[in-house]
Amino acid sequence: MGDVQSITPKLCEDWYDAITSKQPDSIELGDREKEKFNHAFEFYLAGSYDNAYEGLADLSNQDSAVSQYYLGLMHLTGLGVLQDFTQAHMWLNIASSHGHKKARMHLDQLTQNMTAELIAEAQKQARRWVTKKAKEAVSSAIQKDESEFSIG
Repeated sequence: MGDVQSITPKLCEDWYDAITSKQPDSIELGDREKEKFNHAFEFYLAGSYDNAYEGLADLSNQDSAVSQYYLGLMHLTGLGVLQDFTQAHMWLNIASSHGHKKARMHLDQLTQNMTAELIAEAQKQARRWVTKKAKEAVSSAIQKDESEFSIG
């Protein structure tokens, strides 16, 4: 089966701008990343969750709170993935830490229905993810500095 490009007609020219006009993102996506989000969101709305997840996961790794929020919702509801409250909590927690208000609301509701052990595991996973991202950022900055100052 080939790449599914046009599942439904575009309902909105720019989903990212429409969504972030009500809930700002934690980062400013460039045009290429906005297009990737728009594409992933079209897949999400069309029910092609595998394709949506792939695009949202990539943007989540770039610290897009909006993308992290939708990953959390997918895990919370089991859309395209196994329903996993620990993963849902992790992504909603990360999005919430970036200021996403709806993520905070869903996180608060989810936390009320989780055991202390599951919450602790979700928080541990979120810390691990944030720590990994911080190490990657430091490593990238060091490599950039080294390449700027190399003598060739």
